[in-house]
Amino acid sequence: MNKTAGETSLATTIGMASMGCIDSEGQPKCSKFVNASCSGMRAMTCMSNALQDYPEARAEILLAGLTVVSKSSKNILEIRKFVPRMEMAVQVTA
Repeated sequence: MNKTAGETSLATTIGMASMGCIDSEGQPKCSKFVNASCSGMRAMTCMSNALQDYPEARAEILLAGLTVVSKSSKNILEIRKFVPRMEMAVQVTA
């Protein structure tokens, strides 16, 4: 299946809805997400809360968190600094 640059997968959509980035219709809900000003730390907070609220969607939330962090990061080093925090958030909620 080919995807265009702006298209997201269903798993990412579920995760972003769980995190509060988008609503159930797929429309942007969070003002930080709409303006593309969501920081990695903000995404981590939303991801941690979503992992507690929706443990059944753990994989989708993790994927969405990584997606938001990667879009807000300037380079791979910035992304890599959030990976241990993501691992910890998943372990704490497991």
